[in-house]
Amino acid sequence: MQPLWQSLSEHAGLSEYEAKVYMSLVTIGAAKARKVSTTCGVPRTKVYGTLKKLMERGLVIEIPGQPRKFAPTSPAAAFEDYIRSFQEKTRNFSRVVSFLEDAFRKTDVTARPEMEEIWIFRGRSEILRRAQEMLSGAEESVDVVTTEKGLIMFYKAVNKLLDRLEAKGVRVQIGAPIGSYNGSLVQELNYMCDVKHMNVGFPVLFLCVDNREFLLAEPTPDDFNTDSDKDVGVFSNNSILCGLISLLLQGRQRMVKNLFEYR
Repeated sequence: MQPLWQSLSEHAGLSEYEAKVYMSLVTIGAAKARKVSTTCGVPRTKVYGTLKKLMERGLVIEIPGQPRKFAPTSPAAAFEDYIRSFQEKTRNFSRVVSFLEDAFRKTDVTARPEMEEIWIFRGRSEILRRAQEMLSGAEESVDVVTTEKGLIMFYKAVNKLLDRLEAKGVRVQIGAPIGSYNGSLVQELNYMCDVKHMNVGFPVLFLCVDNREFLLAEPTPDDFNTDSDKDVGVFSNNSILCGLISLLLQGRQRMVKNLFEYR
């Protein structure tokens, strides 16, 4: 969270020292320069110059007497003109945005490009957490493509969610190499979802939910562990891109199958 003095500096145009000194006085009340310096961390050699600038701006007043003390003026009164000016600028900008939005709505809708976002995740724990969130929201279908060891890693992270998906009637399809590492797991998984052998020759974890959002990650290393700092993954809710990647992976599988049949 942004420090309050930084917000004050940003919006009111105060320097760091000015913002810190003013906030200190608002917090502690009238005080000597030495106490202000101790409270806000501004060097004593800079406090008097900073206080002078604040007095010139009407944010601080000097209390007559010995020792010299300084007090803040009311923040509401001090920044009243600034707030009024800001509100007026906001109203004017709002009118501009409204005008532009009206013009935008009158343009050809079919000519507008789809704007989708892509998120990048680093670390296996973050990637698997995203996968868990996706599975929790699945309503109709889940498609997974991964490696032999990747299937074991994926199952460790989401096995309870797979049970819930079966209870909800969500169709779950998994494509992965079936071998000595995951053979017994596949037998168990086939009771709740459809697992098919797929030749996956590179480290990958692909998860597509309801044909509307996907997660694509590269497990590094390709092992059973649910934690690795080297993994990188991308997530998007672009349904078109989701479909294209699914076709790419399935097409690669068909290409390999046809090659062996040709031989």
